[in-house]
Amino acid sequence: MEYNRLNNESDKDLINRICSEKDNIGSWQDVANIINNILGTAFTESKYRKNFKLYSEGYNDSQAKAIEEHNAELENKLKEIKKERIKLQTLNVERNRLDRIEARKELYYEQIGNMITALSSPIFDVEYDSEIADIENSAEESYLLTIADIHSGATFKTEYNEYSPEIMIERFEYLTERIINFIKKHNCKVLYIVGLGDFIQGCIHMNDLKINDSTVVKATVQVSQVMAQFLNNISKYAHINYYHIISSNHSQMRYLGTKASELMGEDMEYIIGHYIKDSLSNNKNVNVYVDEEAADYKEIEILNYRIIAMHGHQVKDINTILNNLSSKKNRMVDYIILGHQHNHKVITGNDGCTYDTEVLVSPSFIGSDPFADSIMKGSKAAVMIYGFHEYEGHNETYKFILN
Repeated sequence: MEYNRLNNESDKDLINRICSEKDNIGSWQDVANIINNILGTAFTESKYRKNFKLYSEGYNDSQAKAIEEHNAELENKLKEIKKERIKLQTLNVERNRLDRIEARKELYYEQIGNMITALSSPIFDVEYDSEIADIENSAEESYLLTIADIHSGATFKTEYNEYSPEIMIERFEYLTERIINFIKKHNCKVLYIVGLGDFIQGCIHMNDLKINDSTVVKATVQVSQVMAQFLNNISKYAHINYYHIISSNHSQMRYLGTKASELMGEDMEYIIGHYIKDSLSNNKNVNVYVDEEAADYKEIEILNYRIIAMHGHQVKDINTILNNLSSKKNRMVDYIILGHQHNHKVITGNDGCTYDTEVLVSPSFIGSDPFADSIMKGSKAAVMIYGFHEYEGHNETYKFILN
């Protein structure tokens, strides 16, 4: 085979090219003869052999380094691809989580919505007209009924109390009679009522599973129906202004291990309040006030007194809540109505010109449960009616024991 210089090939490149063909040419002396002939030189085969060895070692080192750099670059790219894939998987997990939450919410709403029916209005003894409005505005005394901590769905028996969905209904029937008698006795034309939350037992603790007798959806529907029927029945005898608190603790829906009050808007009280409102949509003797967005409290005005009603699960110190809320709202709050404590308390805040500001804590509809008994803090199942005088403020208290 004949060897010649290639176009634009340098001496060094020519030597390395022909040396690399040594196995095809023969001996190193044969290689030296070809190179010397082309370049017109007379070097020994030793020179070409040693130079090519150094060249090959350097070339191999260079190739190894290039491969190492390439592998490192490839490894980095693989890491980036893996990272992007993990990001995508994480987004998919989060998307699936949100989809599950949305689907679960839609299922709740569908199941509950299918059960909502408007109640037939009773034949009124009194209808709310301009005359009644004048009576309300000119009244010296107004009354507020508080209902807190119904815990629908719970079933248990303690030493002095027993509770179940059936007993809950019986208590509302008994309460209906008591309230009607109260309305007649006090010639009450307008009755204010506030639902202070925890209307269902829910499932926020493992212990809730032990005493829950039904699903959360079933308990939600049942207490909504019973409460709407209660308001409908007593509206025959007085005009009802009902305020529903949509934020409490047992009614929270804590998805996938979320913490207490982490998802404020996910509260079954919202559904209960709107269920009651929809059920009574045909009853002109009942006004139902329920917020459209998550709210810790509801403002109520009775005889020009500024009243704030809330469940109370987020109140750290009931002894300072009057001053704290007055400061937050930059105006004096006269009364704060709370549930959550499961027993009745009256805490005086400050004395005003003709009345005292107070925190009024309502007892629970459910009464003493196994936990309350275990810590020796049980109290009777009860609701309260607070009377407010136009000058003296809260000056009457009526307790209706339901056990």
